[in-house]
Amino acid sequence: MFAAASSRAQTNAVPALTVAVPAGSVTNELVYAAFLNEVVSANLNYAAQRYNVPIAQAALEAAKVFPNPTLGLNGARDVTHSDEERMPTTSGFMFTQTIELGGKRGARILVADLNLRAASATLDDYLRNLRADASAAFVDGLALAKSLEQKRRSARSLDDLVVANEQRLRVGDVGEVDVTQSRVEALQFQSELLTTEADARVALITLSGFLGRDRARTVIVPVGKLELPSRTFDLDHLLANALTNRADLLALRHARDAAKAGIRLAKTARVPDVDVGVGVTHSGASQNSIAPSPSFNSVGISLSLPLPLWNQHTAEINSARYAAEQAGKMLQAAEQKAEIDVRTALTRYQLAQERVARFQSDTLAGADKVLAAKRFSYQRGQTTLLDLLAAQRSATEVYLAYYDALSDAAKALIELERSAQLWDVSF
Repeated sequence: MFAAASSRAQTNAVPALTVAVPAGSVTNELVYAAFLNEVVSANLNYAAQRYNVPIAQAALEAAKVFPNPTLGLNGARDVTHSDEERMPTTSGFMFTQTIELGGKRGARILVADLNLRAASATLDDYLRNLRADASAAFVDGLALAKSLEQKRRSARSLDDLVVANEQRLRVGDVGEVDVTQSRVEALQFQSELLTTEADARVALITLSGFLGRDRARTVIVPVGKLELPSRTFDLDHLLANALTNRADLLALRHARDAAKAGIRLAKTARVPDVDVGVGVTHSGASQNSIAPSPSFNSVGISLSLPLPLWNQHTAEINSARYAAEQAGKMLQAAEQKAEIDVRTALTRYQLAQERVARFQSDTLAGADKVLAAKRFSYQRGQTTLLDLLAAQRSATEVYLAYYDALSDAAKALIELERSAQLWDVSF
């Protein structure tokens, strides 16, 4: 007489998320692996973050450069005397080179190298979070696909119920009240269906935002399944892997080491650099009566260095020391947070899996049986329409709750692997 209830077999199918799309847009179905690959290759924010590594690499190359030499030119002419009394004219040049002492160049290179490692690890951490966020959005798309399809099935069932009641009204099996009540329920459910479809549109738009600019007018339709097998994790292994391999912790360790190296770099400033110069001077011939002299060339050398009488660079050293201590505390706080993240994520995943298992054990089957029994009884006049509608809505809510449980379990797995620096998720 009207459509049968959804079965557990239907929940394993991969529904197509067909929603109305804006004019000028095109749809593109993507499996999870293809979607994630495109996120890595085309995400604009990630592309911008990648520049931080070559910037740090350029800073390392700059740290290796020696100071440039200085070329000085000089000349002098007697402007007091004239003619035969004029003193000789002189001209010359000098090369001066600064020689860094105290290991400044080596300390500078070490700091730049550690900053480069920190930048690389930070980029890896950005990818870790981007991958997890994109996966969670993909899961939302799959879950909304299932919810939307379930509501469409329920809406069709209610529409069939309206048609069946209209036929039964004509033969006198039901009254006008039942027909009106079934129409009201169908119209109300259509409103809920439109709300779910709006949510589905937003989910599709969100997926496009993870891809490149060329995808702005493309509606990404996720293709995959949420019914993932239950997994068992060892907490000690998760904690060890997170504390050892998490990219954000690696970045903080490199930053801490760079801050410690900064103390050494600050201390090298206490050793003054030496400026060594070599110069050549040419003096012209002079016929004056006071000091006549022939023309001649002279070579000279110079050595200069500052005297560290007032500035011992104490403030700079203390600042570097405090920065290193701060970096160490930040690392400890991040390690503590990482451990809490892993424990929390594992607990949520385990509870989410228990919730899914309860639905799969008997809840879904029980909802189907109750709805089928109510339908059978209503067709034979043994129960009221309100009982049937309550059973229909209850069955729909059970399946929607089941899809929410699947979504929560999938996202809990994503968060667990994000926190433990693992990645073998697939939908």
